Amino acid sequence: MLYNQENYTRVLVTLGIIVFCLLFLISGVDFSNITLKDVFKSISTATMLTLFFHVAFKKWIWKYHWIPFLNPMIVLVPNLHGTWKGSLQSSWVDPESGNQIPSTEITAFIRQSFISISVEIHTTKMVSKSYIAGIRTDGETQTQELCYTYSSRAFADTLANNPWHDGTAKLEIHSGSSIKLKGDYWTLRKTIGTIELQRVSKNIVR
Repeated sequence: MLYNQENYTRVLVTLGIIVFCLLFLISGVDFSNITLKDVFKSISTATMLTLFFHVAFKKWIWKYHWIPFLNPMIVLVPNLHGTWKGSLQSSWVDPESGNQIPSTEITAFIRQSFISISVEIHTTKMVSKSYIAGIRTDGETQTQELCYTYSSRAFADTLANNPWHDGTAKLEIHSGSSIKLKGDYWTLRKTIGTIELQRVSKNIVR
């Protein structure tokens, strides 16, 4: 879960009620002669403003963790959206040389919104894309991990020794002045390995 749905719903409902009350107070309504038209007018305006906040929150506001009560009251995870660079070390052994292959430089594109996250990794030989992804928080240590299952598709010129396959990765999130991801992965080819990533841009840079 990327956000606390219960708390977010409470915030929206509370905001709607507050806006409705404020509109009712500043509209100059004669409280001794309140009509249904006055009530419905305030309700419709409050609903519209709350909806606008909802759209703005899902698109922009959730990213700014410095806003009071935003994290961890509503947003439960760090913002990982952007372009990442790093390395991948696999246990796979080259059948021609009989040696374990050296570490490979990788570029990762992590796309994160208020409700979803996905991971796309590129090397000189393949592209992998997640089809299930989420951020897990350890209940005891409160450490967080980016976990995802992906499909890897090798390029045609390397397909003979690098068949298409699925796999799963679990990367621990190291927060700080320079956020990093580090962890393990395993595949249906019965190989395992490690991945290390560091964000180089908060935007998707191709």
